[in-house]
Amino acid sequence: MTEILFSAFIRIYSWIAASFIMIFIAAIAAFYQKKFGKKTFYYMYIIPIFILFVAGVHLFSYNALVDELLEFTGSVASFAASYYLYRIMVGVKNEY
Repeated sequence: MTEILFSAFIRIYSWIAASFIMIFIAAIAAFYQKKFGKKTFYYMYIIPIFILFVAGVHLFSYNALVDELLEFTGSVASFAASYYLYRIMVGVKNEY
């Protein structure tokens, strides 16, 4: 019983911690936009923050498939947002 409770606590803690990390990344994006004048769309970082927070709170815990899909979506959204900010800050040009 304690292993299951500990596992659930670690899982919730990790998703809440990931959402706080995304809050810091959004703050970095806002600072970068104000300081250097490049468009970072820092207000769009609320989407992965919200998804990761919902995954941490387990609002959809009645269905394991929905829960796993929500966690995956939050992870992909946070990776995409972080990678976009990285490309802007490093100055990578689009090849499109």
